[in-house]
Amino acid sequence: MSLETRPRGATRQATVQTPKNASTTPLRWMVSGLPRRSTDLPIVTRAARIDAQPVGKFSCHAVRMPRRTPIVTASAMRYRRSVAPRVKETDVRRDRSASIAALLLLAASLMTPAGGATTTTVAAAPKTGAWERIDPKPLRIGGRLYEPTCSQAEGADPTFAFWYRPGTADGLVVYFDGGGACWDDATCARPRLARNVQDRRTVYKAELLPGDEVSRMQGIFAVTDARNPVRDWSMLFVPYCTGDVHSGSNTAQYRDPQTGKPYTIQHRGWDNTQVILHWMRRNVPQPKRLLVTGSSAGAYGAATHYAALRTMYPRGSAVFLGDAGQGVTTPDFFSRRNTSWNYRLPESVFGRGAQLTADDDMVARLAAHFPRDRFAQYTTAYDGIQRAFYGMMGAEKSCDAWTVKMAEQLERREAATNFRAYLARGETHTILRSPLFYTETTGGAPFADWFGALLAEQPPTSEACKDCLAPPASCAAM
Repeated sequence: MSLETRPRGATRQATVQTPKNASTTPLRWMVSGLPRRSTDLPIVTRAARIDAQPVGKFSCHAVRMPRRTPIVTASAMRYRRSVAPRVKETDVRRDRSASIAALLLLAASLMTPAGGATTTTVAAAPKTGAWERIDPKPLRIGGRLYEPTCSQAEGADPTFAFWYRPGTADGLVVYFDGGGACWDDATCARPRLARNVQDRRTVYKAELLPGDEVSRMQGIFAVTDARNPVRDWSMLFVPYCTGDVHSGSNTAQYRDPQTGKPYTIQHRGWDNTQVILHWMRRNVPQPKRLLVTGSSAGAYGAATHYAALRTMYPRGSAVFLGDAGQGVTTPDFFSRRNTSWNYRLPESVFGRGAQLTADDDMVARLAAHFPRDRFAQYTTAYDGIQRAFYGMMGAEKSCDAWTVKMAEQLERREAATNFRAYLARGETHTILRSPLFYTETTGGAPFADWFGALLAEQPPTSEACKDCLAPPASCAAM
């Protein structure tokens, strides 16, 4: 996938060559005559962006590029020239509520709606079971007591539940929902509750909300829409209400920066998932096809728990898809994440000291550990929510800086033959719960078709929007 194939103003055209004994793999284009990259990694490049023709729709040659500039945009180059070779990070100050509010008010206007609009039903879907709400009880696992709970922020309902729907096909979708995150005094003081759900200054979902009613959701949850590739699969929906991207196991103490009042947050996303996994072992049969996915904060949760789910369901094919959770974070956040949440990652994949794994390294490490499985990510070029949170983490010039790092990280991940990406135009946030799932085409192919191919025997190529990386007007405020 190419975001920009040559420096602005360059007139030299790249050429496609087929060397002797070149291996054939999905995704890769053979490119020569481009400036050398410092890392000298294989790059996935859209043929339309370099005036070249693919060898085949899903079968193209892969070689190391002798000369190549990093995949960055013109705006990214301007950013690097005006700021520094790397993104500068600043400390996240305790009292920064005003700046957080400004970022969230801007980002909230860019969110993709989870419902509201309706989709056109082409044909009736096969009859399947209804959604069932599961209210788990405290459970002792391996000598430890797990008590399912939401954040227990002030005024929040602590009740935690999840949903399951049996299907008629041989596939299983495990979906982790999103809803922001909090990690310090200022961010955790802004919970989203049922009573203030319209308040755009909130930072994280602190309790189960009316919008968590999965039967009303669109996208992959529109089970009566024949365009939905997983409409007849079994589905398990993991809601989110702990502020820790489904990965925490800690009771954290904070102090409100406005009032000075101390408060406690239960970051128990990892603990809640252990109870869900225990329930699944006894109630969800072995599928032949497994999709582990999630949106926003849920994309990180899907990565955290992928190994446990794959161990539980080792037979058949498996796919990971992260929706709008690219892992672009700052060093300051990385440190606070571990302290505030007691971030839990499986040592079976990430080794001893798994907690030290950076957010931008998780998917690549999973892809290397499970080489027969497929891994993929979706994002827009200037995702408003992701770049707002990047600003809250202390990044300077977070709008351009987020896009620069996102592009560089996608480029590195595409060195793996079992990784794919879909980069769409714009600033919207998430796609799997939205009607946009059926209408998004700016990446170069209809997203729903690309998603379906990701689950099929023959994988799709990576897709990227063309000429979509000029900074939007909203970047002026960030």
